[in-house]
Amino acid sequence: MRNIAIIGATLLASVAGTISAQGITFQGFPKSGSYQKLTSLNAQGDCPSEQYKFNGASSPLDEELSAVVRGPAKVKQFAVYTQDSTSSRKRTLKADAHQRRHGHQHFHEKNKEIREGKEDVERRNGQLVTATMFGTVVTMTDTWDAASPAPAAAKPAASPAAASSEAAPAAAPVINAGTGNWGRVAYYDAESATADGLTFLGNVNWNSETYESLGATLGYVTPNGQNSSNKPTILENSLIPDGVEFVISSATACKNDCGATAPGANAYHGWNGAEKVFMIEIEMPLSGQTGYLNADMPAFWLLNTQIVNQQQYGKCSCWATGCGEWDIHEILKAGATTGYASMHMGSNYAGTPPQGLARPTSGTMKIAAIVSGGVAHVEVLNSDTSFGNTLSGATVAGYINSPNSTPFNVIIP
Repeated sequence: MRNIAIIGATLLASVAGTISAQGITFQGFPKSGSYQKLTSLNAQGDCPSEQYKFNGASSPLDEELSAVVRGPAKVKQFAVYTQDSTSSRKRTLKADAHQRRHGHQHFHEKNKEIREGKEDVERRNGQLVTATMFGTVVTMTDTWDAASPAPAAAKPAASPAAASSEAAPAAAPVINAGTGNWGRVAYYDAESATADGLTFLGNVNWNSETYESLGATLGYVTPNGQNSSNKPTILENSLIPDGVEFVISSATACKNDCGATAPGANAYHGWNGAEKVFMIEIEMPLSGQTGYLNADMPAFWLLNTQIVNQQQYGKCSCWATGCGEWDIHEILKAGATTGYASMHMGSNYAGTPPQGLARPTSGTMKIAAIVSGGVAHVEVLNSDTSFGNTLSGATVAGYINSPNSTPFNVIIP
């Protein structure tokens, strides 16, 4: 999530009175285009780029994506499915007794810019942006100043408990879902403390050589999702506090095959392909907090993995030129009980449907984010939906083609 200063309109008035959606289908992707892809990234923050052209029915969402969660939130389950699951390698982590315990000290370890206004949606790195949001055309400008980075949280020490309790990776079976079906390639379950085929990360890597230029880069997080760890861990079954963010990428570490990555970052691949499903069971309780960055504003979204491996908040990534961000459920105002889905293609902002999603303030909500057949679909799932080993093709098609789904044409100026 990034933020912009709204010049031409106040969006709060537009949000009022919106209806709740069961499903939203983003359609009308341009199918071809380009963005500036970083060719290198050094410790001084030099990040040259070159034009990268993409083609595909849902491009650039067919590139590798990683998930991001912001508190206050509790994730109960998370899963990724693809139609190419038989070629995937997965890893299983099992927590020991210590990792299941709660009560870790909470730190706010993020390198974040300061929000300028609450209805703001994304920064544009000094560019003017014209966008349609909730049916209103607005003009926006970025206020980010590369010469004056936002203040960062104090550098916390790595948790000694995490260093002694991290589980070792182990191989996991590959699912053969069958023709036309979807196989589960990653899974997390909070109750059993199982992480299969994924890695929990965050902007917690406080490298003294890169901090002044890039801020905190991507690193392993402790089980509370907040502190730096020297090995992969499993997210514990507890509440992530207000404003804290963590990233979920695949279990495949980058080995000089992810393009430019931040020096010293624990860079991992995301999930690639034009046919993929992300499912989450999440609770977003009301915290009552106000008056500081992202207070009582939980969110779940997907980013092009290049962004998190480079500089999630700043100029050194492909975000500003349109490599892709898809907000699945974002609370736009502290204490609000309705969230929104949005599509962002850098300065070519792609729009936010007026239909809102109820905030699961007590109990959980299950949500699917589907990239398939040239559309990107958000579906609120029934509470008894299982995150099993496979999804049938008919099930996925049923979500996308549901009569309760609202189509939304993305707006590319």
